[in-house]
Amino acid sequence: MYIYELQNMQYDSINLLMKKSSYLLLLALCLFGLGACNNISDRLADAVSGATRFAGMDGNSMYHQGEPVRLNSGAIEVLGELKEPGRVVFRRQIKREVFIRETRIDADGRQQFAGAYRYRGYSLFDLLHPFEYQKKNVEEFRPGTDLYVVVENDLGETVVFSFSEIFHTAKPHQILIAIEMAPIEPYRAEVNYPMGDTWKLVSAGDLYAERHLENPVRIYVHSFDKQNYPINRDLDPLFSESLLVKIEENPVIEINKQYAAHIKPHTYHTVFYGMGMGYHHNPTFTGPYLHELLEQHIKLTDPELLRHGLVCFAGIDGYRAVFSFSQLFNRIDQSPPILAIPDDPSDGGYYRVFLPDAFYADYSVKALSNLYIYRK
Repeated sequence: MYIYELQNMQYDSINLLMKKSSYLLLLALCLFGLGACNNISDRLADAVSGATRFAGMDGNSMYHQGEPVRLNSGAIEVLGELKEPGRVVFRRQIKREVFIRETRIDADGRQQFAGAYRYRGYSLFDLLHPFEYQKKNVEEFRPGTDLYVVVENDLGETVVFSFSEIFHTAKPHQILIAIEMAPIEPYRAEVNYPMGDTWKLVSAGDLYAERHLENPVRIYVHSFDKQNYPINRDLDPLFSESLLVKIEENPVIEINKQYAAHIKPHTYHTVFYGMGMGYHHNPTFTGPYLHELLEQHIKLTDPELLRHGLVCFAGIDGYRAVFSFSQLFNRIDQSPPILAIPDDPSDGGYYRVFLPDAFYADYSVKALSNLYIYRK
């Protein structure tokens, strides 16, 4: 019995020694591997750029390497055509993020780059959602497609947005009131992008940051009231020969089949979906870009229009939809609206506006007769 126990003790000692040896060997291999990896990371470089910094970055996101700065905030009042105007309640609001390469246009029309930033804050979608609109023109025109908002700061400066780019876009939450910002820095160049100290309105969908606004304090909700477009639902056929473009009361150009004949058509593929009836089988829309029809007559990069411009598209039957000027002509995604030509122009022709970013078909006004540009 004693011999048997002694043999077991010897076996246990041998097993323990082997385990310790294995652990030591594994530790040595790990240390060797780490050293080798460090040597490799020191030597290896990106074949194109020669970049080596990736190995030392904190996580994969280039957007989140810069240190954020908290911005001083305040209160926002929501007014205008609402059932219950009031102050925004920020408690329990979701904070969202956008990433912006901030550029403006100087007095000579040249691009001036300010910096690249990550902004974090509250989207206008979330902030305005509780404030149910109550249109003053509801007896004349019930749909909400002609609504827009004006955002004002403590200095009385304003910028405008359509309801469609806030609530009815395929890419919501791109317009924020930012309470935090951080630089997005390149890893090979030393930069010093200026940082703010006050909360600001930012729009990630804009190519030029003309609608950024520091210290917003009020938001107004309005419906279109600049022109009278009588409603006539009994037109048969629903057809308009031409589209008259005006800025305020000044006619700019009349677009018809002959005028647009020299402009190359473009085709968008879509899933056409209405607020009321849902899916419509209109898989494609084809026609000239709107900006190519207008760029000889209107300065589409005018900062004043980018900040304050609104555009109302009205059909010959009085149906209408309002877009902001920046929403149409200041797009970072480079997906501009077209004036689509129906397969059968006698049914809703000659033109209808189509913007691929608009989620709902209700903004694709057909049988266009007026395009009215105004400043608010």
